[in-house]
Amino acid sequence: MGRINSKKTIVGGIVFDSQLEGQFYQHLTNDPNVKHIELQPQYTLLEPFKIRCSKCKGEGKTPSPKTDRLIKCKTCEGTGKRKRRGSTYHADFKVTYMNGEEEVIDVKGWANERFPMTKKLFEYRYGQELIVIKRKGKEWVRA
Repeated sequence: MGRINSKKTIVGGIVFDSQLEGQFYQHLTNDPNVKHIELQPQYTLLEPFKIRCSKCKGEGKTPSPKTDRLIKCKTCEGTGKRKRRGSTYHADFKVTYMNGEEEVIDVKGWANERFPMTKKLFEYRYGQELIVIKRKGKEWVRA
């Protein structure tokens, strides 16, 4: 899913995916409690994995369509296992405060239908809340 109504914007020489993100970055830079801001930190939600090949039933060999002799399975390359890619998530910010506390923050104007699952996977894997920030009038609120 693509972003809706988001325009890339530049704040302090940094390109942000949306104006809302850029505005929140400005808010963070003006907060005296903020020690460090990491932009677009990447988190692994699911490691790459392998599954049993359904074409060769995990044997690594299938009958040739011409000769009916067993040949190396092209789907799994003869391993009997098919590779599946992992899944990563890029948050908007990782903020470290003066007291040493850290928060991973995602600024949302709009969230697609996949975001609730992404949020749950992040929280399960990393054992911390993924903070979602929205703009309500002139205030930044936690959603």
